[in-house]
Amino acid sequence: MNDLSRPAVPLMFEDAIAKPLAWIRDEVSESDWRVPVPAEALAEIDQVIDILRANPMDIRALCPDDYPLEACRALMDRVRHQLDHGIGMVVLDRMAVERHDKESLTAIYWMLSSMISRPVAQSYDGRLLYDVRDTGKKTDTRVRADLTNQEISWHSDYGFNFPPPYLGLLVLRTARSGGISKAASMMTVHNDLREKRPDLLRRLYEPFHWNRQGEHPEGAPVTHFFPIFQCHDGVVRSRFNPALVPKGYELVGLQPDALGLEALREAGKIMSDERNHITFVLKPGEIQYVNNFRLAHLRTDYDDYDEPDRKRHLVRIFLRDFGRRSYMG
Repeated sequence: MNDLSRPAVPLMFEDAIAKPLAWIRDEVSESDWRVPVPAEALAEIDQVIDILRANPMDIRALCPDDYPLEACRALMDRVRHQLDHGIGMVVLDRMAVERHDKESLTAIYWMLSSMISRPVAQSYDGRLLYDVRDTGKKTDTRVRADLTNQEISWHSDYGFNFPPPYLGLLVLRTARSGGISKAASMMTVHNDLREKRPDLLRRLYEPFHWNRQGEHPEGAPVTHFFPIFQCHDGVVRSRFNPALVPKGYELVGLQPDALGLEALREAGKIMSDERNHITFVLKPGEIQYVNNFRLAHLRTDYDDYDEPDRKRHLVRIFLRDFGRRSYMG
């Protein structure tokens, strides 16, 4: 059965998207995305960790306004500006994982992130902080790829639901090998398709069925029907995870259209071109922030340590100022 229910194409952004929102590798230097944590901010972090050890608080109740974090706030204002007006990614380099435990680092991470935007739920069970580590499972209808050591191909986070504008990753430990990161601008994809394959770009403004991976109430639809690109008031937003589309169509008893599959493949091909992405390795103590409406990212597979206390471990946060803080927004 073919999907004949695709609606008319909505408003499409017709112009080229300007730099630096649309960028290629040769236009980006490491200083455009790697931001050192100033000594003054590191001193504040140490001071606040000492305060929290003497005065414990539930992380989810922590408010940065309650603590002496002026230098950190100036730093995070810069981060937010770069996410909105730069290439759409920042790596903070770095906090002292060798001196502080996970709870202390996560508390600081929560407050730094709160200076960008409000933390919101990132799974149906309402979790505000999400541990990214290998569970030994393999990606499936109800198993998300971030719980495996398998490669996660080009994607933005939670495109199948109501994705956050910003997301963060605190790196506590890295794997024995692998787990290399790549980032690419979906705005560059938009420009490339506009110039070479406008038919494919137009198709990406039409919706696809996305597998919701079981992140929904019992009895709710098992897919959502969303496009890759949307334009609101002259601003283009993107969501991307083609791995979830074939299963989405299977779950509703439909076949995806050939043009749609070609458009998804071509978008991934553009990002995979070495000219169109940057490659980097995250280190313990670093925090990566991403503009989830403009960037797609990739993580290669990895080989982990056998010892549980050495295994790769990241902590993810979703940030959004609008809607409810619940998973459905």
